[in-house]
Amino acid sequence: MKLFRTQKLTRISIGFFVIFYLVWTVAELVIHPAMNQVIPDGSILSQLLFDGIIKNLCWTVPALMLINQYDDDLYLKKPDLFRNPVSLKQILPIFGYEAAFCVLNSVISHRGFYFRPDGLKECVGFLFVGITEELVFRGFLLNAAVRDDNQYQAAALNAVLFLSIHFPIWILYGNFVNYFTNFGFVTILMLSAFFSWAFLKFKNIWVPVGLHMLWDILVTILN
Repeated sequence: MKLFRTQKLTRISIGFFVIFYLVWTVAELVIHPAMNQVIPDGSILSQLLFDGIIKNLCWTVPALMLINQYDDDLYLKKPDLFRNPVSLKQILPIFGYEAAFCVLNSVISHRGFYFRPDGLKECVGFLFVGITEELVFRGFLLNAAVRDDNQYQAAALNAVLFLSIHFPIWILYGNFVNYFTNFGFVTILMLSAFFSWAFLKFKNIWVPVGLHMLWDILVTILN
């Protein structure tokens, strides 16, 4: 079974991901550390510069260009991708379940309610991360791959690609091995599957974007 909708999208998606991966690896392993020598890592200014500007240039801009260029070949056309109507009655419980899961996981891990106020300043970058990562992985890559008869296969491939893009930052902070020995990588795969499900269920990119932002923020302030 083909894993992309057309041969053209197969070539474009593979070419894009290879170039994108190389560029982002350089950004994470070279540009990010160099920037942190001047600006404290995790500061609001650092997040605005790296996540708000550099990440948008590397992720959002090419994703939007590809979505616009190959709109006719994608599973969800651009108007539906961004403006397909979504019922709040349907999505609010999903956001609630996600929030409840994060709180419960934190309570179990810390044996009681735990909140890290200083984590709030680290959440500025997540306002961009959800948009950038979902536009690339669900808005374009999954959108270019999925058909009615290959949704599971396309979502599985998307999860592997989504996992791999985390490798550079894991290497940068020296916890690459830990994410595999403690099975932390499984969480990334499950999150990707969850975001892909939300994308395919509601057929609107803003749903996985919102879920992605909420997850990152809650995990940061509750752990």
